[in-house]
Amino acid sequence: MKFLNEKVNKWKKETGIGFALYGTPAESLCYRFARIDRERFGSIKDITDKGYYTNSYHIDVREEIDAFSKSKFESEFQKLSPGGAISYIEVPNMKHNFEALEQIVKFIYNNIQYGEINTKSDYCQVCGFDGEILINENYEWECPNCGNKDKNKMNVVRRTCGYLGENFWNEGKTKEIKSRVLHL
Repeated sequence: MKFLNEKVNKWKKETGIGFALYGTPAESLCYRFARIDRERFGSIKDITDKGYYTNSYHIDVREEIDAFSKSKFESEFQKLSPGGAISYIEVPNMKHNFEALEQIVKFIYNNIQYGEINTKSDYCQVCGFDGEILINENYEWECPNCGNKDKNKMNVVRRTCGYLGENFWNEGKTKEIKSRVLHL
């Protein structure tokens, strides 16, 4: 990232155009590049065998790390992303733990340029389940209450590209979402 920032600054001087390094690649490339690398280099444990790459400078989504340590580590890379950056933590439903939520918000405010707190707020239109719709062993979205797998009859919201989105993602992003651990 330091090398890229040097290039960006050089281009600014040469062209008079305001270039800036943004600290995250296109989400779909996390799957595409992993697939291309697996074809080229074969299956490499914990690199090409997962079906996705963890986005940008973020700690691997499978890493068992607490919210504060993850945020602090990633904040160092945000300084190298003057064009924008985001760090996030995955949390369970926090409606009964406002004290912890307040501590996280204060930590983000004091330590991070841009941070998110991600939780699940899915809905099954078949049975009325309101919680986390899961990804099963076949990488299908499935209601844990009634077994509904019809994507047209469920609302699934996840953070991708720094935004909350309600859609169904490519194979690699689905695998990455399934691999995410909670940081709290």
